[in-house]
Amino acid sequence: MANVLVALTVVGVAGAYGYVQWRFGQIKTKTIPTLTGTDTSNGKPFTLLIVGSDSRAAIAAGGDNTQFGGASQVGGQRSDTIILVRVVPSTRQLMMLSIPRDLWGPIPGHGSNRINSAFDTGASLLVQTITQDLGIPVDHYAEINFDTFRDISNAVGGVKFYFPTPARDPYSLLNIPTPGCYTLVGDQALAFVRSRHYQYKLDGYWHSEGLSDLARIQRQQAFIKKMIKKAESEFTNPIALNNVIGGVTKNLTVDSKFSTSLMLDLAKDFRTMNTSAIPNITLPTYSYVTAGGADVLGLQQPQAKEAIAAFNAFGTTPPPAGKPSSSAPASKTPKINMPSVTVAPSSVNIEVANGTGVGGQAGQMSQWLSGLGYYTKVDSASPGYNHSTTEIHYAPDSLTAAQQVGAKMPGGATLVEDSSLTPTPYNLEVITGSSYTAASGTGGQSSSSAGSTAGSTGGSTTTATTVPGTNSSVYELPGASGPPPANC
Repeated sequence: MANVLVALTVVGVAGAYGYVQWRFGQIKTKTIPTLTGTDTSNGKPFTLLIVGSDSRAAIAAGGDNTQFGGASQVGGQRSDTIILVRVVPSTRQLMMLSIPRDLWGPIPGHGSNRINSAFDTGASLLVQTITQDLGIPVDHYAEINFDTFRDISNAVGGVKFYFPTPARDPYSLLNIPTPGCYTLVGDQALAFVRSRHYQYKLDGYWHSEGLSDLARIQRQQAFIKKMIKKAESEFTNPIALNNVIGGVTKNLTVDSKFSTSLMLDLAKDFRTMNTSAIPNITLPTYSYVTAGGADVLGLQQPQAKEAIAAFNAFGTTPPPAGKPSSSAPASKTPKINMPSVTVAPSSVNIEVANGTGVGGQAGQMSQWLSGLGYYTKVDSASPGYNHSTTEIHYAPDSLTAAQQVGAKMPGGATLVEDSSLTPTPYNLEVITGSSYTAASGTGGQSSSSAGSTAGSTGGSTTTATTVPGTNSSVYELPGASGPPPANC
């Protein structure tokens, strides 16, 4: 949605204001009585619900659409993707909260079910469910249909993605026969982002990626960021830009109070923002089986409650003195202190190296971090065996993750910013030091202890300040043994 507004604004700034209005006029609207009804045209923070619909109603039978089936084969609609976006116009900030479609809970008037089933009845019930079950008031609504990924990926000439192994999904019909860098276009792009049964071939066997819908959310977030970056590079190409705008507006529906003037104002405010820096949170959940035998997700507490509180509060904290005016570059927008929320370990990739020479220490550390839910890899090379204190090197965008790991590190740790980690799939590099003690019995402490302190050099402490967000480094598909090629 943010990228749509940016694209439309670029056209408007170029002088084609009438064209912009015409394009806005193509966006469909619907009345949703369960929205808050709050006036959001005054620049105050508001919450936008973005839903990706899997309805086949707009898909013609036959042709290149047979891969996904038409309305006669797949009836009704479900919300493939549910994303809440907190919009703060005054400081040009966005925050995204993804809700897994398999989250189980009460659907008002319909008993308990997966949250995406509420959308089958209509957008109004989904909004009501989110408000009542999660305590998140929704001010505006945007719905993107089945064809959006296909149309935009076609318009920008495809999106590059590196596959470290062959991959497939017999349901979405994703088919990657050999490892390599692929330009995902059209149906292949749609098959990738819709895959819930992703399989990869490693050591001669096909493996299923765990986490199902949660893993799909990660792939979608990674794909969307790549697609936005590719679309931005096409803003100087009028034909491609027109196709990008057309691919979105014809597939977009918004609530009837989401006015053209509000969309245009938002477009002007957000046209210079760095989309890769937008904090992304996936609502913390755990897996369980219902009494009826359904594999679903429940809210993991207290993490889910903290994440929701942080999301609702985003933009309500007064910015520091001297904040820029609405016309100032987005890069100078001041950072706002965020409420405490834990970064999901599954979103953090860690490389572990031995910094003491003690046999098996890097492997032991790696195993301990894996037990906490982090993705880890042992580096066979050592940076030297003279490290007295364990060091956690972090990419500039991964300080929160480093603080979180440091808070639990047996023996304490020193945090070191390392810009060389930015182009790699690893957010953190942990180098064991002689201060490291065996992690048995400590790795299992609860996530609520993330606010404890970790020792650092000079006898001082490093407080683990956890804030909303996930890593913005390159997402790594399962089966990878190293960073992807620089050109992919």
